Amino acid sequence: MEGLSMSDMEDDECWNTLENYRLLLIKTIEPSRITPYLRQCKVLSTEDEEQIFNDPNLVIRRRKVGVLLDILQRTGCKGYVAFLESLELDYPELYRKITGKEPARVFSILVGEPLFKC
Repeated sequence: MEGLSMSDMEDDECWNTLENYRLLLIKTIEPSRITPYLRQCKVLSTEDEEQIFNDPNLVIRRRKVGVLLDILQRTGCKGYVAFLESLELDYPELYRKITGKEPARVFSILVGEPLFKC
């Protein structure tokens, strides 16, 4: 599958494209590894994190990841970019598979300049 081109994508397009990888993401990601970065980027709130880690209905890790993806999808392009950057940091192989790009380790949201345009 081709890498994602993030220029000219609308919020929904970004997330719809990522939806093709949902099963792989749910099988691979440990939410506790990426939530600190997502909170720092302000695309995940304390309440969101509380829901993911303390909801009694979310005892299975895969369900936690599914809810995390659903929460992030509501944040639009900023959440999409922050999520990809969190993969770049903690899951470089997954980032490479999804984007078709080598991890650059440049975290644009934290420095205020988006690396990707949506």
